[in-house]
Amino acid sequence: MMVQKINEELLRLQEEWLEQCNAERLASLYPLSRPFSFAVTQHYIESDLRIMVVGQEAKDYGSYTSDWPLTAIQQFTVDYTDRQLGYRKTDNKYNRSPFWKLFRSLDRLGIAPVWNNVDKFHQIKDNKTIPLSLEIERQLNIPYGDECLTLLQREIEVAQPTAILFVTGPYYHETMARSLGIPDEKLNDQSPSPDYLCRNISAVCGVDRPIFWSYHPAYLQRKHSLQDTVEYVVSALACT
Repeated sequence: MMVQKINEELLRLQEEWLEQCNAERLASLYPLSRPFSFAVTQHYIESDLRIMVVGQEAKDYGSYTSDWPLTAIQQFTVDYTDRQLGYRKTDNKYNRSPFWKLFRSLDRLGIAPVWNNVDKFHQIKDNKTIPLSLEIERQLNIPYGDECLTLLQREIEVAQPTAILFVTGPYYHETMARSLGIPDEKLNDQSPSPDYLCRNISAVCGVDRPIFWSYHPAYLQRKHSLQDTVEYVVSALACT
């Protein structure tokens, strides 16, 4: 499937999900941002090895009521990823953060990364990004439709990554579990820790591809373990 068709389908899924979770009503009750919109890049689609990197939430998106159409947000996701990996010149600035350093490290080792977030919204307090409350995360991760799947499960089906890497850290375990359609208890003993910075959680996730769970790249870099984590993931994939 061509990248345009894939992104059109991802956009359709997100619009359907926004209706299902009644995002407009939620945004009227809480100070929510505009939603992050997942999309794939041409480089990702053309690659034999593909990894969906799932972060916590996007940062500094404007208010839900701001004039930023979902189509433009999705195009921003594509443009920003291409700029950080050096595949296209866009209006976006080069980002030297650990998060995008992880992307570039994966790409150099032959695994094309694509950018996603487990929480598509963030809350806004004093014009700053704060994580969603558990109450909001629960409402956003309710399975829906005849297939009874969450949005993330549907995105995985469409994007078909070879593997998935959550860089969310241990405190996002509940929204991770809900987004994967599994009980939170299944992840309790699988959380990354200072002794195990990255874990293979494929066995408990019910997904037919390798899934890894690690810390946010900023933490990994502070522990001087960012490159080691990337190499662990690449090595594990080479053995599958």
